[in-house]
Amino acid sequence: MKQKNMLLNIAAVVAIMLIAPAQATDEAHLDTNSGEYVLSIPYFEFDTEEGKQAYEVILKAPLNANPVFSVDLSSLKIKPVGNLPVITGSNICLKTAHGSFASCQAETKMDYTIDIARCINSNEANCIEEIEEAFVNETKECKAINQARIELCSILGGDAYLPNLDPNNFIDPTTITSANANPYFPLVRGNTWVYESGEETITVTVTDQTEIIKDITAVVVRDVVSIDGELVEDTNDWYAQDKDGNVWYMGELSKNFEDGRLDDLEGSWRAGIESAQPGIIMYAHPENHIGETYRQEFLPGEAEDFARILSVTASTSNENFSCSGNCLQTYENSAFEPVGFEDFTPEHKFYLPGVGKIRSYHINPETGELAEGEDVEELISFTPGS
Repeated sequence: MKQKNMLLNIAAVVAIMLIAPAQATDEAHLDTNSGEYVLSIPYFEFDTEEGKQAYEVILKAPLNANPVFSVDLSSLKIKPVGNLPVITGSNICLKTAHGSFASCQAETKMDYTIDIARCINSNEANCIEEIEEAFVNETKECKAINQARIELCSILGGDAYLPNLDPNNFIDPTTITSANANPYFPLVRGNTWVYESGEETITVTVTDQTEIIKDITAVVVRDVVSIDGELVEDTNDWYAQDKDGNVWYMGELSKNFEDGRLDDLEGSWRAGIESAQPGIIMYAHPENHIGETYRQEFLPGEAEDFARILSVTASTSNENFSCSGNCLQTYENSAFEPVGFEDFTPEHKFYLPGVGKIRSYHINPETGELAEGEDVEELISFTPGS
């Protein structure tokens, strides 16, 4: 595409947006001199005679006296902004991180533009200033998350994350008993754990329900969170244990409530849908994996938790449960919660053999102590199933 042919119709712009979104340049802003709202839509890549080029779509919106936000489509244009930084080579992990970063930037800018439009229409005091401040913070968060993903790639390596699971290598969850269950994550039907964390009460139950995911029969574990008796979250987690004793996390249906009403399904994912991948939630022999970092789930932009085994000889206690040199201790975090950005902190979890998780808390990575403002989650009761 040559510069003299850069005027695009609306259909072409839509096609470009669907084909090749990447990262953005200038911040969207209100031009007080011209009275126009100027929006820089994220980069789009083109192959030209001069090589691969990136172009930036510029939108200008006049402000009407009403005021009502409208776009002057005649001002639509693109301009060359130079070559995109492209990650070359076979590092699939970094390429995935790069694409996720571009998506985060694009989503942040799209949210920002519609919020600005609503501000203009509502004419609320300080609305635009607040939206612009939020946009700056969310942009910084995108960058911090990207850095966390890059650091994780440096640990995990550059290969694509595609665990090859054979359905014939998994056991029927109805046959799991205390004798053959993973001792740190026992999926025995009827097992019920009740935790308290500050004002929250969390009840986790291994149900008698199953779910077929990628031809693997998983057991449904219900996780209910309430505050002062009011339901705030009701999640069905799907777990499957293989014949070696490893427990795989196959996905979740997370229902979030506000004021007693269903608010959203944020955090939900299912292995095999939208290329989501299952992860290890508990190794059969964690003593063989001390110091290793592994994915617990993987759906870029939705589910990116990872963990590392710190010890199998840890000690901890609360009023009801304790371990002395026989607890499994893990370090767990998410790429969405980059350590060092704002108040994001990693979590340490302690698992007692035969019971499961008995304690967890977020730590200050610099001191190793409980993070300020965070509550410790304690196991209050454990009722064995049958």
